[in-house]
Amino acid sequence: MFYMNNMPRKPTETTKAWLRYAAGDLAVAQRELDSEIPVYHTICFLCQSSAEKFIKGFLISCGWHLEKTHDIVELLGYCSDYDSVLGSMIVEGAILNEYIVAGRYPGDVAAEGISADAAKEALEAVHRIRARIMKLMEFN
Repeated sequence: MFYMNNMPRKPTETTKAWLRYAAGDLAVAQRELDSEIPVYHTICFLCQSSAEKFIKGFLISCGWHLEKTHDIVELLGYCSDYDSVLGSMIVEGAILNEYIVAGRYPGDVAAEGISADAAKEALEAVHRIRARIMKLMEFN
């Protein structure tokens, strides 16, 4: 039987790859919000995932070695070594950290409480993080 763990590993420490995946997560989250019947917990999860990838891409571009963490506040703390504005986006990090696990699996009570307002707030938070990173990296 073939398992995903047996697949050959590809380099993951490339900034472009991280930013491309981050943009993809963000695009799907935005499309979902604009859909006829949005799934808010999925939007929030994708926003958290997108922000995590944008930040990791930025940090890798600064010479940071990839660490396994999903904690946006922790990652933003690492960013403060390179940019005080990005490093101070703790409010955005705290908003997104709520969705590291909330709503990911069936039966998660927290998913039931995730509303349209929460999804919009998560999207705004990741957009602010993305905008700062793109400015720092001189992308448009």
